[in-house]
Amino acid sequence: MKQAKNLSAVGGAMLVIGLLHGCGGGGGGGVATLPTVGSTATPEGPASSSEPEPASEPIVAVPTPPADTAKDSREPVEGSEPAPSLRAPQPGSTAAVGNDSEGVYESIFGYAYVSASGKVVRQFNVGLLWGSIDISGSNWIFNPETEYTFVTVDPVTGSGTFSPKASMDGTYSRRGSASAFGPLTYSFANALAVDQTSVAGTWSTPDTLGMGMSIMVDKTGAFAGSTSGSRIGVCKLSGTLLLAEPDSAKNAYATTLNAENAATGTESKCQLLSDMPYVGPSAIVFHPAGRYVTNGYFRTIALTIRQEGTKASMTNYLQKQ
Repeated sequence: MKQAKNLSAVGGAMLVIGLLHGCGGGGGGGVATLPTVGSTATPEGPASSSEPEPASEPIVAVPTPPADTAKDSREPVEGSEPAPSLRAPQPGSTAAVGNDSEGVYESIFGYAYVSASGKVVRQFNVGLLWGSIDISGSNWIFNPETEYTFVTVDPVTGSGTFSPKASMDGTYSRRGSASAFGPLTYSFANALAVDQTSVAGTWSTPDTLGMGMSIMVDKTGAFAGSTSGSRIGVCKLSGTLLLAEPDSAKNAYATTLNAENAATGTESKCQLLSDMPYVGPSAIVFHPAGRYVTNGYFRTIALTIRQEGTKASMTNYLQKQ
């Protein structure tokens, strides 16, 4: 039997959901039900071209990591695998064939994604940044459409530098206040070569603190799944996890997720909006199977998605079962 998985790696197993639940304008108590606010972005989600109205606080669940059953053993944990190596990246991987800036980056709060064309999605402790950067050599600057959202939507300016295939740093400003954008570390997940079937299988996060999610992905990237728990409710899920660059071996996927209410009786109603799909970047990342590197790692799909119209957003980590 596969050992319980350690959820305490970069970003934890935190599930952050910015929701716009259609319960009418204004009002809307509680963390599980937020008011509909037109084009307002929700906490942990982006953008609006109009003056945003405030949204409620995000739903944040940080599950307690399971007991370290490996204890002092340095042996590989059943079901784990060694981490890919940036010193010897797998052929076709982002680290092997990508440009000096693209890839998955890590911080203590979660992941950032930089596409080959300079699109950027960055998770913070609170809020998300969505936009793009203009890159010149090792320098970058935010393009005008870049925005940060936590409760309200704010345009962002800023700039910084890359250490090629090593790190990303810089600052961003919103409402006249500057903050650090990094440092972000180039993830060893970039050394993993993938294909479309790499995401096939069952991926899930447990129903901890009232929010669970599970999807089954077929070899074409299509998936079906569900959510559970008092805070996210009972949703029926469908969608796709497709290579961001078809026929590439780079570890970058484009996620599309559709949700509909599947609650019956006294079950909690689905808190994900059903009027349009959630879309955004995702990648296979690695969480430690124990306290030692030699214990190995478990594969996890890290995804950050949003609705283009409402800007309702969700960040989640689904581990391979």
